[in-house]
Amino acid sequence: MNAVEERLAAVLAAHFDPRWGSRFWLERAAGLGFDPRRELRSVADLARLGVTPLEALATRPVEHFLPRRFHDVLHECVTSETGGTTGPPRRTLFLDEEFDAAFVTPFVHAAELVGFPRRAHWLFVGPSGPHVIGKAARACAAALGSLDPFGVDFDPRWARRLPADSLARRRYLEHVLEQAGAILASQEIGVLFATPPVLTALGERLAPERRASIRGIHLGGMAAAPGFWKELGKRFPNATVLGGYGNSLAGVCPQVAPDPDAPPEYFPCGARLVLEVEAPAASRRGRVRFHRLDLSCFLPNVLERDVAESVAPPPRARAAGFSLPGLRDPRPPEEATEARSPGLY
Repeated sequence: MNAVEERLAAVLAAHFDPRWGSRFWLERAAGLGFDPRRELRSVADLARLGVTPLEALATRPVEHFLPRRFHDVLHECVTSETGGTTGPPRRTLFLDEEFDAAFVTPFVHAAELVGFPRRAHWLFVGPSGPHVIGKAARACAAALGSLDPFGVDFDPRWARRLPADSLARRRYLEHVLEQAGAILASQEIGVLFATPPVLTALGERLAPERRASIRGIHLGGMAAAPGFWKELGKRFPNATVLGGYGNSLAGVCPQVAPDPDAPPEYFPCGARLVLEVEAPAASRRGRVRFHRLDLSCFLPNVLERDVAESVAPPPRARAAGFSLPGLRDPRPPEEATEARSPGLY
């Protein structure tokens, strides 16, 4: 039994325990006609559970997905909520150690692989809540021995409602950039954590010597357009750039070998998150599917909007815990990109 199968067995035992399991999965089990604890042995077997209905995460209490055995330690859980880009916001829980495994440990291990700066002051430009990314930014900075990040908070849901190229959208971005500029002018910031549009805007207005002082850039929140990586390297010539792919329900998969001349690749760390690609026979690219194997929340067969190509991790990354297949160049399908106005997150 490999690490994923061992974790899967523990997760199934917790969620489908008749007395101490999770309400959501015990309700689903009543109509399955088999005992998942006995008959599901591998990730491939999870197809028998069907696609996880994400609308339940938007309408049901988070405790319904948490096994009853953990209901007396709710103070040891971290709440997380999606941004609502593809529908109503969905909510979930992570046990403290699972939050670290989902958002902090992958970043720290990847940072060690790529030489990301330690003990540098961070500036985080993004939502402090209800998204989980603000909590993750603070934890990641602390894990690298850095000061609690300086921050510029913004509401991506509100920004997304503002018409593209409208005065309101431009004023909102200007408001965010003014705050970031004030911090950069008075503090010794070494690391920027922001989305591609915000980093592009900062790169256009910061003086060359200030851009040259940035030693690390962590980006996430949305896919970067082609050509962004090379342009970022020109704007911030001394920065180690580390991107991440993921969401508030599953966790983050960081880059382990960033290459501005190649499509970005992202990999899960450990055995709690399995990524797959549903690719047509004639193509290597297909829709992304993930399986989250956590004691706090079991989410099998979750279909993402994004399309990508499955890719094996490089040998050096395997020793750091990135042993499962990852994704190459994940991004929304062209029709979704064309229909949605560009945002800030």
